[in-house]
Amino acid sequence: MLKPFILSLWIMTLSSGAAFAAPSINDMQGCQAYLDFVANKLTDLKDVYSIDDISSIRRGLSKYNQHIQRTIITPGLLEFTGNDAQKAKETQLQIDAYKTHVSESLKQKYQKNKLLSDYAIAIDECAKKAMPAGAVLQELKTAVELIVSLAKQD
Repeated sequence: MLKPFILSLWIMTLSSGAAFAAPSINDMQGCQAYLDFVANKLTDLKDVYSIDDISSIRRGLSKYNQHIQRTIITPGLLEFTGNDAQKAKETQLQIDAYKTHVSESLKQKYQKNKLLSDYAIAIDECAKKAMPAGAVLQELKTAVELIVSLAKQD
C-alpha cells in the first residue's frame, strides 16, 4: 500500500515545477543529516536485513548525498562567501557539526532496530527539493523502494 504512494510521489515530483525550484542550503543540509542518519542506522541493521539490501540502500543514499553536496552545498557556500574557499570550508565545518547534531537527535527519536517508512517519506521530501537525474535518481529510487519494502516486512 505504501509503495504505490511513494511511487506516485516520485511521479508527481518529476512532473511538478517543484522539482525545478532552487533548493536552499539550509533545507539540503537537513536532508544530508537525514541521509547520514539512515546510513548510520543501516550499520546497526546488518543482522536484520540482507547485505545486498543494505548495500543497495547505502549506495543510493550515498550517491544522492554526494549529489546534494556537489550541486547545491559546495557551490552555494562559495557563492555565499564570495568565492572565498577558506570561508566556505569553515562554513562547511559548521554545517557538518549541525548535521551530526541533527543525526544524533534522529537517533534518539527513532530507537527501533528496523527501517521505517518515515525514512522513505523524508527522503522523498528531500528529492522533491533537489531531484537528481540519471543513475543517481535510479539508485535513489531503488533505495527508497527497498526501505519501504523492508519497513513493511516488520
